[in-house]
Amino acid sequence: MRNDLEDPATPAAAPPAPGRGRTGRTRSRGALVGRIARGALLVAALFLLLGQLLAVLPVSWWSPFLNVLPVELFLLVVAIARDALGSWALVLAALALAAGVFALRRSGRRPLPLALSAISGTALLLALATTAVQVISVHGATGQWFLFSPATPADAVGRDPDRTVTYATLGGERMKADLYLPEAASATAAPLVVSIHGGGFISGSRGPTVYTSWLADQGYAVLDVDYRLATATEHTWNTADADVGCAMTWATAHASEYGLDMDQVATFGGSAGGNLAINVAYKANAGTLEPSCGTADQLPQVNAAIAAYPVVDLSTSVGESAYGKESGDWYVGGDPAQYPERYEAVDSANQISQDAPPTLILQGSRDHLVFADHTEAFADRLTTAGVAHSYVELPFMEHAYDSVAAGIGTKATRALTLPWLQEYIEG
Repeated sequence: MRNDLEDPATPAAAPPAPGRGRTGRTRSRGALVGRIARGALLVAALFLLLGQLLAVLPVSWWSPFLNVLPVELFLLVVAIARDALGSWALVLAALALAAGVFALRRSGRRPLPLALSAISGTALLLALATTAVQVISVHGATGQWFLFSPATPADAVGRDPDRTVTYATLGGERMKADLYLPEAASATAAPLVVSIHGGGFISGSRGPTVYTSWLADQGYAVLDVDYRLATATEHTWNTADADVGCAMTWATAHASEYGLDMDQVATFGGSAGGNLAINVAYKANAGTLEPSCGTADQLPQVNAAIAAYPVVDLSTSVGESAYGKESGDWYVGGDPAQYPERYEAVDSANQISQDAPPTLILQGSRDHLVFADHTEAFADRLTTAGVAHSYVELPFMEHAYDSVAAGIGTKATRALTLPWLQEYIEG
């Protein structure tokens, strides 16, 4: 019997080919994964491009953003990461560009591949230009070629200290310092480098850096010191340098125990630590540093000072960025109009005298926290005062440009530091 619901003129639908639906879903998932991958590459390309724009555009152009603390910190993170990546930014930008071009060829001029190609291509061109200028500039300053830095994306900072000591108890706080000692046995005492950490006077601590154990490997003893940090209610503008001086009197008292040559002493620091490296050295040599422990007679004469991106002009820096303002409010207690005498005591130019030791200063030209023109102006003051010094400006580099051991900024600083110490400490 015929089924009246069937239409004999209409053939029965063919069953789906085996695996066809699964293949469609697989292709759909593959397309989704491809879009996600391209999206991730686009974000990475934007990150690379922003880093390069921070390098090439004048610092003053970013001023409106630097007065908003979260934005300023974000920009600093991007720029410091750019310096840490170094030549690897070229590799990443080239990979992103290749992915964008490949996607364009497969899918046509769709927005995502087009944006990826344009942004990564621009980032690659800028990275090529900035890297070439940095390599040539560093060669001019050091006489050495550093063509691809860092050689690996990550590099160890250095070994742990040989000793950690308590150099004093100040304000109820146990103040500690790390000692890094030369591994090679020597019949003579080792020259001492006093290492002072940065952190805007409100953060940071002693700990292995790209210089501490490296200096020990070059034959120097390193005393890496803590000092009392400022808070919103405790202002340490008149104790930070005194605490470093206290650590130096401890070194004098324990020189024979640890084999320290207190006739060959240098100070070394970056950022806020650079300010203290300069101020402590200048005040100690001028006889105006009052240590917070020990006596002024126990302070050594400082033979050399080395400062990277130092906060030499806090009076001006506090008005140029949100973080600078916070540092000034905590460290000094307010702005320069409120406390002119305090700012006069911490600004490095006011500490210059004929007794100031030879000073090596390194500065990134695109520092968005410590502006290069202030550091250069301080170097000009040293020239006027007749103080031996060298000012080296590293093009396109940010604050804390030496965050990785094998970066070109770290290599440049090491290549300049070692002969400076050999000439003015050992010479």
